[in-house]
Amino acid sequence: MVSKRTSQVVGSFSGGAGKVPPHKHCRICHEAISIKAEPRVCKDPACLEKHEQDEKNQKTVRIAMFIFFGLFAIPYLLTLVMNIVG
Repeated sequence: MVSKRTSQVVGSFSGGAGKVPPHKHCRICHEAISIKAEPRVCKDPACLEKHEQDEKNQKTVRIAMFIFFGLFAIPYLLTLVMNIVG
């Protein structure tokens, strides 16, 4: 009885349409795309352009983080070496 009622409730939520085939969603516009799509964007030129710009921004931020880390790490390491040596 419980399982029959549960299946009725679940069926009402899904609309009785059945299973959705496996897919991914575009990272930009969230449209359904093929599961084999790599990179995870649709073929829309606006999405491809936005994805390329996002990749460039990520690369720039990554480089800036290494520079920022170096600005603090190098003086610390130099003082540490000077204390050990001298």
